[in-house]
Amino acid sequence: MRPVNRGNVPSDPANADCEITFSDYKDARDHLTKRIGDFCSYCESGIQIGIHVEHIQPRVHHPSLQNSWSNLILACTHCNSIKGDADIALDDYFWPHLDNTYRAFEYWTDAVPKVAAGLNLQERGIAENTLKLTGLDRCPGHPQFSERDLRWLKRREAWGMALTARKSLAAQPTEEMRRQILQTALCKGFWSVWMAVFADNPQMQQALVRGFPGTAADECFDSDGRPMYRPQRKI
Repeated sequence: MRPVNRGNVPSDPANADCEITFSDYKDARDHLTKRIGDFCSYCESGIQIGIHVEHIQPRVHHPSLQNSWSNLILACTHCNSIKGDADIALDDYFWPHLDNTYRAFEYWTDAVPKVAAGLNLQERGIAENTLKLTGLDRCPGHPQFSERDLRWLKRREAWGMALTARKSLAAQPTEEMRRQILQTALCKGFWSVWMAVFADNPQMQQALVRGFPGTAADECFDSDGRPMYRPQRKI
């Protein structure tokens, strides 16, 4: 799960000192996609059409936060609907706009995201809650799997593309090839898959961290590109 930085509340184009007040939460979509890209904040799929402005805390339980920038993020149809309207305690989950969610999960070929090795007991519990919240652990064979949910398949497709790209880079290790791989990754999404495939290539990982819009690079990675605890957060 890619850690992101949405930034502060957008300013009024006519007055940079005046924060925008959204009369409809859907009006935040263009600002969010400009800040963090057309990607689901949970499963990381690339969604050019039909991405939802998602309420972190459901509006049915928190109507005062319905149009609040602090409560809005982007999600695909499946992550949004599976998360649903349950009234949740924020501290029970990791959040891509707050935590270094890259440290919480591991990605493997033909597998759903897993809780990362090395987490302490409390962190493991929170990571497990996070996977279940949006159904990132669902694939064929899961008791709650739906055939309409193709996130597992799209993630597997991204694995195949990333593996092919790795072979291409090994055969032609040029800056042009790295740029081409980044553009392919941006079109497909699934940032964490590309990071996993290029785990032994720090230069390519740096390109992915810096190339995907809104990745919380300076908050979540040190000067050598290694993931670190997000300041004042739980992971």
